Amino acid sequence: MGKILKQRQVFADQLVREAVFAAVLQVFDQYGLDKLTVHRVAETANLATGTLYNYFKDKDDLMVYTATRLFEQIRQRQQQAIAAAKSPLQKLRAFLEVSLMYFTQNRGYFQFLDRAEVYCKMDKSIKRKHVNEENQLLAAVLQEGIDHGVFKPVHPKKTAAFFQRAIIGTLFLVPALGEFNPKQEASSLLKMFQVYLSPSER
Repeated sequence: MGKILKQRQVFADQLVREAVFAAVLQVFDQYGLDKLTVHRVAETANLATGTLYNYFKDKDDLMVYTATRLFEQIRQRQQQAIAAAKSPLQKLRAFLEVSLMYFTQNRGYFQFLDRAEVYCKMDKSIKRKHVNEENQLLAAVLQEGIDHGVFKPVHPKKTAAFFQRAIIGTLFLVPALGEFNPKQEASSLLKMFQVYLSPSER
């Protein structure tokens, strides 16, 4: 009986957190960062403000949770894109396209988190986890390409880290470029990566 109650509580907690995550994004869309409050988020999520404080100690805690969830979402999309592709090169392209597409579609949320200085408030272990998980995904694709002779022998993790920095650099250009085509940018990055990874390169 105790185990069942515990499982129900875990499920209830998950539902609350899902509702809160959706509510934060909805409140931001409707009111913007300046008018985003814990009370307004609770109201949008159909929760008592006191209940929300049982899960999040303050607005900063709420924002950090939102950023973490966005990171989890993109990781899930990246994993799905890689799983759906067949060859290492197709997997690399799929990874690039879904990454740039996700950030472009959710640009407003990431700019809002940047304005709220959420990233500097995040625990280093959370940021490190995000970077490491992405690095592992990319490194696995690179290793597969090396094993199949499609890519030249490189250090998978170090090369993945280099590619991550290239992707981030491209994303930082989004506001300055105005029009940004994720697929075109993904193709440009892929060509650059192919030059580096080509077995014929010495």
